[in-house]
Amino acid sequence: MLKKLNFFCYFLIPFAAFLFLFVPRLLHAEEMAPQAAVETFLKTIRSLEFPIKDQARHAGVVSQANAFLDLDAMGQKALGAHWQEASPEEQKEFLQHLWKLIEYMAYPRSVKFMADYEITYPKVEPAGNGFQVHSIIKQKAEGLDAGVDYHVYAKDSQLKIDDIILDEVSIIEDLKGQFDRIIKDSQFTGLLAKMRERLDQAKKENGGV
Repeated sequence: MLKKLNFFCYFLIPFAAFLFLFVPRLLHAEEMAPQAAVETFLKTIRSLEFPIKDQARHAGVVSQANAFLDLDAMGQKALGAHWQEASPEEQKEFLQHLWKLIEYMAYPRSVKFMADYEITYPKVEPAGNGFQVHSIIKQKAEGLDAGVDYHVYAKDSQLKIDDIILDEVSIIEDLKGQFDRIIKDSQFTGLLAKMRERLDQAKKENGGV
């Protein structure tokens, strides 16, 4: 995780004791940062209010929450080959709808779900180009005891979540299955129409304009 340090020989001995004491702390801090990003992301979502009462406040909080997501990458991966087959206009509309569906469907459901829950983070470990933050969510009312993992990586000097795995099922793979079925039945235009329909309904339910 940490780049190998190349010391000149005369630096090695006097700094050896210092390095052996300090490197484990650096490793621990590096692994804690992805967990902190996930915790801040969830805390930000919990601060949202639905139905929306203050549009300005809502927009600000959503912007803060969205900053932790690489939803563009998630959407493109979920579309797979369909992304390249879509026109630039269709790609743009797809991503716009996806971000709004997160705002008006996923976030409200998360706020309701997280109203009475306990979450622990048993471990954080390197995974691919970033880290996997393992969490366990418990909710007594629903009898829920589920594992939720977040893949977190650094993009443009900021930690981003680019996949969420619930009970070993990736949200990207789940979305891919849904997108494939809709596109197979009604083409990419049908997917966009379905997204618009769901978004209009979600806005009415949660106070969007």
